[in-house]
Amino acid sequence: MPMHPLKRILLLATALLASQTGSMALAQVTIAGGKGHLRTFDADPVPAGQLYINGFYSLFLEKITTPVPLGTSIGQREELAVDHTLNLSLTLGLSRTFELLLHAVPYQDNQRDLFGPIGDTRIGIKFHLPHRGSILQSGLLGFISLPTAPMHNIPYESYSTDAYGWGLIGLASLDLRSSALALPVKFVANIGYRDQNWGDRYFSAPYDQLLAGIGFKFPIRATLFYAETTGEIFINPNERLALRQNLLRFSSGLRFLGPKQLVFDVAADIRLGNYTPTAAEIAQNPFLKKYADWKILCGVTHRLQLFETASPDGRARRDLQSEEQRKNEEIRKQREQVNRELDELRKKVEKSQDRQPE
Repeated sequence: MPMHPLKRILLLATALLASQTGSMALAQVTIAGGKGHLRTFDADPVPAGQLYINGFYSLFLEKITTPVPLGTSIGQREELAVDHTLNLSLTLGLSRTFELLLHAVPYQDNQRDLFGPIGDTRIGIKFHLPHRGSILQSGLLGFISLPTAPMHNIPYESYSTDAYGWGLIGLASLDLRSSALALPVKFVANIGYRDQNWGDRYFSAPYDQLLAGIGFKFPIRATLFYAETTGEIFINPNERLALRQNLLRFSSGLRFLGPKQLVFDVAADIRLGNYTPTAAEIAQNPFLKKYADWKILCGVTHRLQLFETASPDGRARRDLQSEEQRKNEEIRKQREQVNRELDELRKKVEKSQDRQPE
């Protein structure tokens, strides 16, 4: 006896909903390397032996009006400022508690030359303090900054100096999937300190910054949605500086699994504070600069298995992750097939209803 079309639609819809649970297993690496969202870091490291290679491209456009002399009067000239930036990062899981990350900027516009130079380089290591069976995890991320860029503190980017720097960030993660609520939501929080020049006074130099961020993520069908708020705040400026004059950002994006196990990101930044300094204000206050009001970002991540740990638990986790990756690919294909079948069944039901006598 053939199944009723409406019952079949219900079963297919249930299968489609169940297929979305694999979205939380997507590889999640920040723009600067390290497991996390876009800029906020997760307390957990990536699995041991796995190398994540990811690239992010960002774009910002702004129309600039400058005064120009026109005979005895002053006219205006409009120009379009374009800011392209390419970020490249590597993230390697060393063990269950340690993660190594490298971040480089192969290209960034400096608003002066036709082709922009490279940016600074950052090397960091994350330490995860595991709490077995707890929904709350903590960690610590330390990094050093190498002044590899020929120009620093360029427009539309974070504040930087031509000096070696370092930073330390405390990490916390709250995973509600492991709680009694069993909700597929995860929260992260970061707070730390960045010394722009390791040769000056620690914690009291004028250019030292507080690094803060908070965010969350949850799946929407087969896509992972994330949102976060981050800030880079001067803590000892010589000049008076309001909170909104620092770099404060709200960022949100989508992460989804593509072909060949590639993970794609589409995200956007919006600067908070509603403040843009004038050229005269920037000239008078060295802590003021022109940040981008918004940015569009696109990224792609690829995972490689470099080595395997000898522990049985590690092998079991890798086998489970490989199985999850395989299932994610199958789910993606099945989802497309289910969508096609649902469309066909919906059309058949509509036609059968139209043919019924009144």
